[in-house]
Amino acid sequence: MKIKSVKCRMLAGTLDTPIQFGIGAFPTFSATLVEVTTDDGLVGIGECIVRRAPQVTRAVVDHMLAPVITGRDPHDVEGLWDEMFQQLRGWGHYRGFVFEALSGIDTALWDILGKAAGLPVYKVLGGAGRSRVPCYASSVYFAGVNEMAAQAAGQAGRGHTAIKVKIGRSAQMGGRRMDVASLRAIREAVGPTVDLMVDVNSAYDAATAIAVCRQLEPLEITWIEEPVPPDDLDGYQRVRAGQSIPVAAGESEFGVFGFRELIRRGAIDVVQPDVARVGGFTGARRVGALVHAHNLRYAPHTGFSAGVSHLASLHVAASVPNLMTYEYFFAPNPLRDLFTEPFPEPREGMIDVPQKPGLGLELDEKVLRRFEIS
Repeated sequence: MKIKSVKCRMLAGTLDTPIQFGIGAFPTFSATLVEVTTDDGLVGIGECIVRRAPQVTRAVVDHMLAPVITGRDPHDVEGLWDEMFQQLRGWGHYRGFVFEALSGIDTALWDILGKAAGLPVYKVLGGAGRSRVPCYASSVYFAGVNEMAAQAAGQAGRGHTAIKVKIGRSAQMGGRRMDVASLRAIREAVGPTVDLMVDVNSAYDAATAIAVCRQLEPLEITWIEEPVPPDDLDGYQRVRAGQSIPVAAGESEFGVFGFRELIRRGAIDVVQPDVARVGGFTGARRVGALVHAHNLRYAPHTGFSAGVSHLASLHVAASVPNLMTYEYFFAPNPLRDLFTEPFPEPREGMIDVPQKPGLGLELDEKVLRRFEIS
């Protein structure tokens, strides 16, 4: 089996009302999908994480990475990953768009391997003895205190046993006092048995994060996510040492080398790689080994990605050791349901992993054409 072609498809879908959170408003979901076709007709699908410009990751795939893998055997997936990475690394391209492009290709290659073997990807990755994974509802975004409490109560009423809440408001939106008030109202609304996570999206500095955490400690918060900007490793250490709520991070990191420093410093408790940024399944599983070796917890990130990435993250969750939970994104996302079958829905805090070969769901061409851009 040889790789015959690599093709990118760019998608964009705009929300009626932009989502508001700690670093601003988010009006449009975008994605770059990667289709890798073999000479015997198998097609693998992957996704590169995109926030603003899918044209950038498409250019990296088309001009820098596709030439490396075309004509090669997809079974050599880890070797191809290393070859793509080494070709870029020496020129300083070991983070950012190039890593996101590599992620989409790698995910597509593993999809091919699953289809060739007649197995779901999580089993090809080695599996972890689970076909269902624990999940949490993500996320309750900025609104009035009562509205946020009602949203959280609604998710608890749907059977979610854990819910993530956005904090990190600007001073104009009420600042940290409104953050704390919203969490107190939400805890009262959902009761003591629902786990609550908070996500700052890097909007605090370390001193503010510590002060807010100390006010939230009586509410038994499961973790505080991205309390400071991702490059402020000293800040992460200060936050973890200065209060008792576990610290989560990782959606902004690239590959095992980025996580190595966070973990070496003892800066985080919960590790959150995004399969569409960390280097696909190969990168996610290498981070999983690092997390396991340091007795930390793994909680794959999904967020503002399209459905292919969310689906791939579900296979990651089913295969890595030390899994804590999977992020089930209930907020509006026009690019989630891209498939001919419905995306799996949680039941009582658990979600089933598709059992068909590869990623387990097929793309719906009619839906893709609705969102495809040139």
